[in-house]
Amino acid sequence: MKESRLKASRHFEVQELAGGVYACIHKPGGGAYSNAGIVDLGGQTIVVDAFDTMVAGHDLRQAAEALSGYPVDYLLLTHPHSDHWIGASAFDQATRYIASKVTRQVTRREGAGLVKEYEDPDAWHAEIAQLEQQVQDEKDPRVLVGLENTLVRYRYTVAEMADFQPRYPDQTLTEPLSFQGSQRKVEFRSMGRGHSQDDAVLLLPQDGVAFIGDIGFFDTQPYLGSCDLDLHRQQLHFFLDSQYRVLVPGHGPVGGKEDISLQLDYLAVMENLVGEVVQGDGSLQDAQKITLPEPFDRWLIGGMGRFEINIRVFYRHLAGKK
Repeated sequence: MKESRLKASRHFEVQELAGGVYACIHKPGGGAYSNAGIVDLGGQTIVVDAFDTMVAGHDLRQAAEALSGYPVDYLLLTHPHSDHWIGASAFDQATRYIASKVTRQVTRREGAGLVKEYEDPDAWHAEIAQLEQQVQDEKDPRVLVGLENTLVRYRYTVAEMADFQPRYPDQTLTEPLSFQGSQRKVEFRSMGRGHSQDDAVLLLPQDGVAFIGDIGFFDTQPYLGSCDLDLHRQQLHFFLDSQYRVLVPGHGPVGGKEDISLQLDYLAVMENLVGEVVQGDGSLQDAQKITLPEPFDRWLIGGMGRFEINIRVFYRHLAGKK
């Protein structure tokens, strides 16, 4: 790693996965919230995703330029959830910004909504005050960590909302797109609907590395709120059966196939437990009372909000099949 040129960021940790290939992993308390990646092709630089805030996006751009020695040529967006693209505003127009057609459409729609929300900062300050009180009152450590994480995100949002100008992808991914440099060849391709409305991944076959966005939530509660469960399983099986040994998830630490297997086990456990409630004519409220076994119970630390959403997704999915 070219440490002499790299400045440490409070928002993310840089991990070198291969020569010129780096994972940028969110630090607790920072403004990244999600993960990103940097790939030096040799003469060209790619950044994968751009974090949840402009300040973290700025640090990401600086890190990419320091590690590669040249400006960022391409910014690739894996999917439309805003915690992966708000930081794109830190990259100038010299960086080509690429996403799938669906992702581009969704980011434009959601970006317009964010701009409108940011016109009322008083509402955000009121929400922060309410969260601060909840943090003081909450006794359940699983819930408390989630509240603290949300509070951090809201404070970063309020600090930069007046300057927020969303940047949207300017090039559409319609088929697998290859990038060739002097060091490696990589492929950016859509995996279609699954975790989100459209999930794209960056594949580095000669390195055995893949940046998989939110197809991967490693060692943490996944978010299934906009998920097609059956298609998401297909995405996970693709990587389970693939040549890629090192996987960079959208959230959580760098992992591998064992983490994909664990995610599939989580989906199976949730389906079985919620399925028992549905088959017994139980309500959604009954389903919310299920208890996760090890190792998934520890994923609830800071993830109770996601857990409740995931229960709802499985309940509706299974009740519709009944």
